[in-house]
Amino acid sequence: MVRVATTPRTGARAGNVRLGCLFVMLVVGVLVYVGTSVGQMYMRYYQYEDAFKQEVRFAAHHSDTEIKRHLQSLADTLQLPDDAQTIYLKRKPHHILIWNEYYYHLDLPFFARDFYFNPQAEGDL
Repeated sequence: MVRVATTPRTGARAGNVRLGCLFVMLVVGVLVYVGTSVGQMYMRYYQYEDAFKQEVRFAAHHSDTEIKRHLQSLADTLQLPDDAQTIYLKRKPHHILIWNEYYYHLDLPFFARDFYFNPQAEGDL
């Protein structure tokens, strides 16, 4: 006679996978997939906004054209939407303001949404 290992509480055979465990793994997998896409989108935004702040810090040493060209190049490198290439810059004798606004379209299975971003930075020269 061959004995089959059973779990003490339920009497089920050892090694059986419960449906609840599979459901939890599916939910975790979906969250990781969506979280990765959303996380990358926000990471690109924070990198772009950080570049705005850096350009403000060194604005006294660069012309408006150089600042715009550098930020447009970064937007292209980060693969941001085309609207992110339009940089607005307002310079006064001792103050500078740089801003932009764009929508990032996130298209996932069963989910599509536009996210609005408005990177900006200002400071004294």
